[in-house]
Amino acid sequence: MKPYVICHMCSTIDGRILVDRWPRLPGKKSGAALFETTADKFGIGAWLVGTTTMREFMGRNLKLRKAREKIERTDFVADRRARRFAIGADAHGVLRFQQPEVEGDHVVLLVSSRVSDDYLAHLREAGVSYLFCGAAGVDLERAMDKIRRILGIRRLMLEGGGTFNGEMLHAGLVDEISQVIVPVVDGGRGVTTLFDIPGEPPRKAAAALRLKSYRRLAGGASWFRYRVAGR
Repeated sequence: MKPYVICHMCSTIDGRILVDRWPRLPGKKSGAALFETTADKFGIGAWLVGTTTMREFMGRNLKLRKAREKIERTDFVADRRARRFAIGADAHGVLRFQQPEVEGDHVVLLVSSRVSDDYLAHLREAGVSYLFCGAAGVDLERAMDKIRRILGIRRLMLEGGGTFNGEMLHAGLVDEISQVIVPVVDGGRGVTTLFDIPGEPPRKAAAALRLKSYRRLAGGASWFRYRVAGR
């Protein structure tokens, strides 16, 4: 059991995704604004990112206080009424949110059993939910199952960095890819792309796609939506 996963990203024509490297786009719209306006078209109230991207929403870091007691390694949902979710992977307990929401979306962290009691106590006090998804790391298949079963999420936006997106695609968990291509060439060697699968390059391409739709946007941008057909 898993939600339907749409990976939505904006990129240059050479696939780079670091929008702070881009010039102002035609029409004076920023890359970040273009991403948000196109993502909103889906009407999906849950998004998923990896640790690095989620850190951008965390606020300041802080030293954890000592937990008063040992905390059982079971899933914790702080807000059962939540209908919008900001979900991030955090196998090592480094995302120390002090608020339970990101712009109205309830924060849920996908953690491993190796995180400390101090960390779990901090999340509970902050009103942040967490789901255990592996012993030492985040098992993505288990995470998708829990996101569907425990949170009731049927459709999920994947909006991570290249590494996390690559892990999801490599695991066969991405159903659709939505790519907005801006009229910019980055050209930076080593700059993050839509999908950067960790480790040695796969012997073959990661996935075959089938075009679902195409739209020309203002300012010369193009929006492609693809169904992931298989490897």
